[in-house]
Amino acid sequence: MIDAGHRDCVEAALNHERTDRTPVNNFVLATAARSAGLKVEEARKDYRISAKVSVDHAIKTRSDFVKPILDSQVPFVDLGMEVRFPEDDYGQVLKPIATDEQQIDDLAFFDPSVASECPNFTSVFVDALEETARILPEDLHICGLSWGPITTAGYIMGVENMIMGMLTEPDTVKKLVAKSATFVSDQQKRMIEAGATVMWMADPTSSGDLMSPDMFAEFSAPHIGTVVKDVNGMDSSVPTFVHICGNTLGLMETLANTGADCLSFDHAVDPAKAKEKVGTKYTLMGNVDPVQVMMMGSPESITRECYRVIDAAGRDGGFILAPGCETPIQTSDENVLAMGNAARSYWAR
Repeated sequence: MIDAGHRDCVEAALNHERTDRTPVNNFVLATAARSAGLKVEEARKDYRISAKVSVDHAIKTRSDFVKPILDSQVPFVDLGMEVRFPEDDYGQVLKPIATDEQQIDDLAFFDPSVASECPNFTSVFVDALEETARILPEDLHICGLSWGPITTAGYIMGVENMIMGMLTEPDTVKKLVAKSATFVSDQQKRMIEAGATVMWMADPTSSGDLMSPDMFAEFSAPHIGTVVKDVNGMDSSVPTFVHICGNTLGLMETLANTGADCLSFDHAVDPAKAKEKVGTKYTLMGNVDPVQVMMMGSPESITRECYRVIDAAGRDGGFILAPGCETPIQTSDENVLAMGNAARSYWAR
């Protein structure tokens, strides 16, 4: 493996040190399959394709991170849930399986380390991460992927049921989220064993657009902290990244209590205000608009926007440049590369 300084640059950002460039996460999953002229289903079914197209795309677009095409709905199949998988998109969970206290008590999660209990998780996640680590030509960080505890619980219970339950049956919701946190930890630890060098956890249901800061502090943040603690207990060298969609400005101070190393934040948040709120409590990652800028913009407009975001949040370190959410599948390689280049040319001006 060539040491191209990818992980050193990320480590400097996590330590709030300034370097000669800003690290970049291209926030790509299925986009890599489309870039290679393939359908999502082809990569989902073949871990070798998943690894190869993702590594090729990350290198081509000058990202410091790579994530194979990990469909986050796949583990729900191994839980016995009904999931529909389109040919060229991510899976869709069709209905919840535990909506009352008795069903939650009876709910049994699979053991991610036992392949016979989770053949789909093993083939799509574990095998793809092992293959990515095997073929990786440079020292990019390898990201696993899971939903966060409350997002996992939302799929299992139904998000609307869960949000209402926070008001009417808070102890029942907390019981499910706690069980989900253990399940998420077990997935993350298995992915690290398979080759992931970053804990990547997406928790969109924690968004400030769905719950108040007080609800986040009561129902979500402690369980994010559980996963972070479990990962740190397994391997303290693995940085912990959390992505939360939407308006997270009111959640940022509470998130510091979870021990997470980095928050990936959405374009809905002013990056200057986010930096002011966070300071050096943890590193920020974001937050270029994935649709209006990354997908629909030009390399020139992407460069300008990347410069603006770095100006606002990244001049003193503690920052990783990325889209504010996943790079849309239709985004051109040229546009993703423009972000990778901007993180370097900004400092050469």
